Amino acid sequence: MKKFMDSLRNRLSGLQPREWQLLFTGIAMLFFTSIYVALSPIMEKYDQLVDQSNQLKIDLQWLRQQSAVVSNLSNGCGNRVVQQGSGRDNLTKLVRRNQLRLGQIRDLNNGFEVRFSGADGNRILRLSHQIVCAGFNVQALEVERSSPELFKGSMEIIYIED
Repeated sequence: MKKFMDSLRNRLSGLQPREWQLLFTGIAMLFFTSIYVALSPIMEKYDQLVDQSNQLKIDLQWLRQQSAVVSNLSNGCGNRVVQQGSGRDNLTKLVRRNQLRLGQIRDLNNGFEVRFSGADGNRILRLSHQIVCAGFNVQALEVERSSPELFKGSMEIIYIED
């Protein structure tokens, strides 16, 4: 190794100032080029991650804006507002709105038992959906055909606790 260092010193000691300048310029260019080559992929990856982060922030902001819409869609009730008034009155209105005949509404511990009849089974299903959207929870639903033209049904309904 000592031989190599001596040989290098001898070659460098005979250089003129212009050659020294060229040598230092070449070494500086080599140094900066190696730094550029080493840091270029890191900077590109950084830029990609910043772009991805910005896109995710935009998506998150959009999702926050849509959260109200999504929560309304969770039960299929849309933007319906729970009606004020007694539960018995609301149930009576819902049964009549679906063109069903109300048999009776009986009080239970935390809700009601509703008996009704009608000619269309789809109206009974629509009634159960509307009852859920009115702030109740259907615990049991029984529907039977009492004659070829008439369905009789009953529901056990409880209040949803907020």
